[in-house]
Amino acid sequence: MSSYGKINLLAMLGLPIVAVLASIIMFGARSDTVVFVFGINIVPMLIGGLISASLLRSLNKSGRSGQFIAVSPTLVPAAFATVWYLYSALLSADPGAGREYIAAPIYMVIGALIIGVVAWIVCMMTRSAQTA
Repeated sequence: MSSYGKINLLAMLGLPIVAVLASIIMFGARSDTVVFVFGINIVPMLIGGLISASLLRSLNKSGRSGQFIAVSPTLVPAAFATVWYLYSALLSADPGAGREYIAAPIYMVIGALIIGVVAWIVCMMTRSAQTA
C-alpha cells in the first residue's frame, strides 16, 4: 500500500471516529447514537474511499503522478465534515443541535461524487499529458 493509500484509509476511518466523539460531547455516551453516527458517516467515506482507491490504482499501475488529486474525493469531504462536527459540538449553542448528523453525510456523498468526477478528469488529463 502506498503512502497515499494509507492517507485514504486514515481519512475513511478517521471521520466516523471524529463524528462519534463529537456526538458523545453533544449527546452523551449513548450506544444507539454512537452506532448510528458511525454507520451513517462510514457510508460516504466508503464511497469516496472507493473512488480514491480506484484512481490511485490506475495511477500507480501506470506510474503516473497525481496521487494527491486521486485522494481528494476522500480527504476534502472528510476535512469539511470534521470541521463541521467539531464546530457544532464545541462552539454551537443551537437548540436544534443534531440535525447536522443527518445532513452532513448527504452533503459528503454529493461532494465525494462531484470531486470524484473532477479528480478523474484531472487524472486522465495528467495521464494523457505525460504520455504525449
